[in-house]
Amino acid sequence: MNSKRLPEDSWDPALHYPDLDVSEGLAKALKRRAAGIGLMLEGIFDCTPGAMLATDRGDVWINVGAWERSFSVAIHESRIEWARGGTEDVEQALRAVAAWQDGEPLDDYVSEFPFMQPGRLARAFLEGRVAEAQWQDLLDSVYHTGGQRLLVSLASFGELRSFYPEISYGDLRFTTPPPRQDDRVFRFRRDGPVFRVEESGPEPREYSLNELDEVARHIVEFFASD
Repeated sequence: MNSKRLPEDSWDPALHYPDLDVSEGLAKALKRRAAGIGLMLEGIFDCTPGAMLATDRGDVWINVGAWERSFSVAIHESRIEWARGGTEDVEQALRAVAAWQDGEPLDDYVSEFPFMQPGRLARAFLEGRVAEAQWQDLLDSVYHTGGQRLLVSLASFGELRSFYPEISYGDLRFTTPPPRQDDRVFRFRRDGPVFRVEESGPEPREYSLNELDEVARHIVEFFASD
């Protein structure tokens, strides 16, 4: 289902959502509709795009499609996606939001709401092995970017496997699992014969290293000093 939004001046909610009064915003419209079926969505608010509800297990984002009727639901915590999906049925979407807010376990949740699919790392996150799963997923990637090749080169350094790797084109960065927006980050890339390093945190700094084993040692020391 296509949830991409059109510019506000060209989007007519009455076309696909005649049952929702969004004149005061999507959040209030969803809250009213939820109350009508006995659900409480206290704290839901408008954001860009759509609406968001903060829960004890992450943020639930709800968006609506512009070219067709669809309600998209996405749940994230600590930059890990718990689940995502979409349906044309607003009441089913609202029940899915409320069930997650109420603490329904992941497997029960995706069974009750089959339009919701667990995120790539959701079960690993639940089991406390998100760093291990992320390492394996990136090592197996068919996208052999500069960052992915750096990760392959570091795979033999077992002391790094407890850190959470992320790839951005030619860069490779590490945080502690689970990753959070305000985490300290160790980022590096290959630049000709050297490795350019950026450390973010209370005392950010940039420097260069010549050997990969030096990089591995600095990663360990960086997080040990936290």
